[in-house]
Amino acid sequence: MIIRKTRIEDLEEVMRIYERAVQYMAETGNPNQWTPGYPSRDMIADDIGRGVSYVMEDNGCIEAVFSYIEGADPTYGSIANGAWRSFGMYGTIHRLASAGRQRGIAKQCFIWCGQQASAHGCASLRADTHMDNKIMQQVLLQSGFVYCGIIHLANGAPRLAYERLLGQPAGAFCGGAPLVGNGYAGNSWSGTPTAGSGYMGNFQQLQKGNDIAFGVTSMVLGIVSLLLFCTCINFITAIAAIIFGIVQITKNKEKSFAVTGIITASISLVLALLLWGTIAAGMTEMGVNSYEEFYDSYYGDYHYDDYDYGDDYYYGDYYNDYSDDYYDDYDYYDDYDYYDDYDYYDEYYYEEEGGTKFL
Repeated sequence: MIIRKTRIEDLEEVMRIYERAVQYMAETGNPNQWTPGYPSRDMIADDIGRGVSYVMEDNGCIEAVFSYIEGADPTYGSIANGAWRSFGMYGTIHRLASAGRQRGIAKQCFIWCGQQASAHGCASLRADTHMDNKIMQQVLLQSGFVYCGIIHLANGAPRLAYERLLGQPAGAFCGGAPLVGNGYAGNSWSGTPTAGSGYMGNFQQLQKGNDIAFGVTSMVLGIVSLLLFCTCINFITAIAAIIFGIVQITKNKEKSFAVTGIITASISLVLALLLWGTIAAGMTEMGVNSYEEFYDSYYGDYHYDDYDYGDDYYYGDYYNDYSDDYYDDYDYYDDYDYYDDYDYYDEYYYEEEGGTKFL
């Protein structure tokens, strides 16, 4: 069994292998990974032209076909529900299909790809498959791959992501071309290698997640700070909103909530500074140095000490003028002496023998 670069004259036979693979997947419970027409003839022709398509050949017969690419894969830029095991450069296996005549084809493919990746200093080998492709999942695990999470293709379809470390230190750079004996795989990387160093351009650094918790928190705090801009509380909520927004932007790819939170928090800070600046300018113009002095200067003319209702109207002149002289001006007993003016016994009674009689 040899592995070589696919030639354009192999295209018809390669397409028949892919058509058989599509049918086999549908028959074994995986009808959605590759639908009829995928991969297309143009896609495979492009792989051949870029030098990233390979065939496994035995006695002149093509037994399998696959694509092997070294460099950052755009669909692996972010991963959900997990994380990659390495941040170094890697080799990726795509579109593996077998003619169905020999067993163990996938394992032989993985061994060869691992050898190429290690020879070029790659840190790991990566692959992905559909969640319904139970056969490939089992083969990947048996070949030393570890499940890492979920990635999404360019059309948004999810795939299970796997990675196998190759014993290279994290951050190792990968360059050069696969060693295929009589064929050169060509420039399968993205970017331009540094001359003599084998460094691949567009090095994929940290992977960002899909979490939005920090972004939502930032947005909520930003709105609250905007509503409370006339209080001192908004300074705390605004600063917190900005911090959470920065964390969201740094750690995750979703930025809209974080940007909203940062903008609203910034607006609240500007409004608060304008408000308190206006108050401070007014105090300066009035010649006061503190809020207490400002309060006293504004409300001083309406103080309760200036209008003492108890002293002026109850305990003072009113009570003295109309209460104390009452008995002097209208002495009931002096002007209308009941007993002197109308002697009850003298006028209406007389003595008669035998007792008092009425008139």
